[in-house]
Amino acid sequence: MERAVLLLFIASVHCAVDFSERPRNFSIELVYHTAQQTGGHVVISPFGIWTLMTGVALGATDNSYQQLANAFILPKNKASLINGYKKLTDVVLNPNTDGVQLTSKNFVFLDENFNVFPDFKRTVQNDFGAAVKVLNFKDPNSANVANSYIETSGGRVTNVLRSDDFRESRMILTNVISFKGLWSSPFNKSDTVVEPFYNEEKTVTGSVNMMYQKGQFPYSNVRELQSFVLEIPYGDDGKYSMIFVLPYPNMKVSEVYKNFANFGLKDVFKTLQRDVDEYGLEDIDVKIPRFHITTNVVMNKPLNDMGVYDIFQPDSASFDRVTKEDIFVSAIVHKADIEVTETGTVASAATSAYFADRISSPSFYANRPFVYFVIEKSTTTVLFGGIYSKPTVY
Repeated sequence: MERAVLLLFIASVHCAVDFSERPRNFSIELVYHTAQQTGGHVVISPFGIWTLMTGVALGATDNSYQQLANAFILPKNKASLINGYKKLTDVVLNPNTDGVQLTSKNFVFLDENFNVFPDFKRTVQNDFGAAVKVLNFKDPNSANVANSYIETSGGRVTNVLRSDDFRESRMILTNVISFKGLWSSPFNKSDTVVEPFYNEEKTVTGSVNMMYQKGQFPYSNVRELQSFVLEIPYGDDGKYSMIFVLPYPNMKVSEVYKNFANFGLKDVFKTLQRDVDEYGLEDIDVKIPRFHITTNVVMNKPLNDMGVYDIFQPDSASFDRVTKEDIFVSAIVHKADIEVTETGTVASAATSAYFADRISSPSFYANRPFVYFVIEKSTTTVLFGGIYSKPTVY
């Protein structure tokens, strides 16, 4: 009898190819496909999902591994996968930045009657850095025991798992990632006012608490994306920042996403740096909504859209590195939360003007749907990304 493996990912934000390119390359695609499933208003953690899927790949074989490798650009060699994972996470998860807190923890919960190969258990513990805990999955209290175990990890999450998650599962892999960042230049709360927010047809769809400041930030008119791009750093050393991508008034977010296929995030940062080098840091009038987004989504369909099928099929899944039993992945559950306020991130024009590379007193008014990314800059790794399109007064 095939038995399921449940994969759960929880994220919160409070404010040869280089291995670091792997979680970045698929990040934009993953946000796009998830947005298609959630109506376009979304937050996810591509880095957290990549972490979880790397753990899955450690146990997958045959087509199950090949599909994961193609979607997430993973190496064929297990040792290369483990070494690259360690090197990247050591950089990304080492803030050493005043004003930034970042934690990521991996957990593997095993049913007491489920036998995994010792080598796989050692790998997920020693190389994947996962805490392994054996539970009685038939015990209705198993979810409470697991949740208590997760909550002691320091992640800002509660009630991650439900009793139903254990009912048909033999193994549950969980990643919990939490980010809290304070802006290097915070917004003044007294400048926040309620303003209208527009959809892509230029119709008012609601109101937002619009934060405002005039400050010196990297800012570019990126014609390749047909968007304005603004970077607001966290902390004191520029290691982490939030990127806001605001499409031209006649552009849709979906069209901007297609442009990312030929002009990636590394190109965006090069453009921002080029403009800083050429023009210096100028005062920018910045307006960004104060917002809070929570996403709870099953990632099976977005991953199907990226070519990952077999791991979800009882007759096709191959996890020969994990166990002799026939297992498959029943669901990849993703919970993410982002909060953007005046202090930071907690968890989350006229035609002639928008074609100009630089104009006097440039402005960045995010009063229509936009894309955002929380990024570790040295590796261009997307910790969190999403789309803001449904206004609320938060």
